[in-house]
Amino acid sequence: NELYDNRLQQETVRTHLGSGVIIKPQGYVVTNWHVVSRASSITITTSDEKEYSATIIAADQKSDLAVLKINTSEPFTALPIADSDTLLIGETVIAIGNPFGLSHTVTTGVVSALHRSIKSGEQTYEDFIQTDASINPGNSGGPLLNINGELIGINTAIYGEAQGIGFAIPVNTAMRIVDDLLRYGEVRPAWVGVSVQTLPRSTAEQLGYQGGSGVLVTDVFPQSPAAVNGIQPSDIIISIGDQKIKSPALYKRVISRYTPNSSLKIELFHHGAATTRTIVAAEVPHQYLERIVAVHMGIELISNNAQIARRYALRSSTGLVITKIAPNSQAARIGLHPGDIVVQAQGVPLHDVRDFYNQVLKNIYQDSIVVLVQRGLYGYYITFEL
Repeated sequence: NELYDNRLQQETVRTHLGSGVIIKPQGYVVTNWHVVSRASSITITTSDEKEYSATIIAADQKSDLAVLKINTSEPFTALPIADSDTLLIGETVIAIGNPFGLSHTVTTGVVSALHRSIKSGEQTYEDFIQTDASINPGNSGGPLLNINGELIGINTAIYGEAQGIGFAIPVNTAMRIVDDLLRYGEVRPAWVGVSVQTLPRSTAEQLGYQGGSGVLVTDVFPQSPAAVNGIQPSDIIISIGDQKIKSPALYKRVISRYTPNSSLKIELFHHGAATTRTIVAAEVPHQYLERIVAVHMGIELISNNAQIARRYALRSSTGLVITKIAPNSQAARIGLHPGDIVVQAQGVPLHDVRDFYNQVLKNIYQDSIVVLVQRGLYGYYITFEL
């Protein structure tokens, strides 16, 4: 029994291997979120076999990226960075990493496809570089290079079903996210200020548009980047960058790749002719979030407390209380009432109205947001479309 008890008391230490890329001489390293998300301590071994401890500066699960800082004042050599928007299918690429613990492994291949979307579990990842260079567990977070030795992507092995193919996050996308993580500690979504819907064939014919795919602009927020650049309701968005926009869902996914201050090249059908506008994305303003909540969802909220609970005869003084329901809104159709309590959004407990707005902001380019509503003794999960 004593031996058995001693075994129970022994601490189990598990080691997980991955790869990373030094992007700044000060020792900032980019890797995958899934490589370090459960780490209690991190050790980085450089190519000259020196070992350093490292700290997670910030991470983003949605993009599967994390930024680490090597705990030393020594300078490092950072990889030169290329422009991944200029990649061509068939271009030679080089993947470096530590697959299965085999350090400094180099594999070569070509760019097989661009803008790939892959699903891993419940998470969908967008805009990947696909390559036939071998990328296995341990390669995750390592560099994908062009033939000049410049960084074009961050390798990932999140897609366990891949056989003979690998995926990498384009470096332009990765660096936009890294800039946000270093500046704010989180990724802030880009915003251009338009609402879109599916383009009906009859509407396209009425507008004289014969291009086939596209989405119809239904609303332009005042003083938004789109409004400043002359985009108007009834314009048709044809493409963003080199990505054709075939549906509102695809529009959201493409916009979500960008961060504030990114330049977006948007091809439009405007006043009977095709035109291109270069728009600098902004941060999502609070007024826009207020409009989504009050008009699109159709609810007004206040933070709950003892006084509010007495006013509405509530059993609980926590969460957020719905004070008003807009007629013909989502909330009205769902059957919500003033006095209902919004307890959670996306599984996150809500203590203040700002908490709810933060969850709307973080999920603004998702299809929906799930909230937990309490009425009396019972709780209900409600889905709001975004």
